[in-house]
Amino acid sequence: MDRRGFLKGVAGGGALGAMPLAAMAHLGEAGAAGRPAAVIAQADSPQALALARALAAGLGVRPVAAGGGELGSFAGVTGLLDRAGSGRVIGVMDDASAVIFQQIAAARGAGLVMDTYRRIGVASLVAFAINA
Repeated sequence: MDRRGFLKGVAGGGALGAMPLAAMAHLGEAGAAGRPAAVIAQADSPQALALARALAAGLGVRPVAAGGGELGSFAGVTGLLDRAGSGRVIGVMDDASAVIFQQIAAARGAGLVMDTYRRIGVASLVAFAINA
């Protein structure tokens, strides 16, 4: 695939500019497809839920809505990571929840693949992809 074709596809069909996250969820270490992906959104943020639904629809999966209690506690984040298994995890949440989630995932050996920062209205969101 040439670069111009890729950029046209992302610009034309991107979910608020977060399509690279969806693309990264399909790539294995050597670029091979086949690893499952989980999309986790912050339940109390309508903007995060909307972005996560768009990403999940592109991947053909259902997003998981996680409340503040889950995203702000070690037990909650490890439960979400256990639920995702050994696949990729795409998270869409506020800055503080993203930092907690990424640090707990890193402590469990997960690697950050990509992260982006978005401002939608008054909401400041972080969308990230990790290898769980």
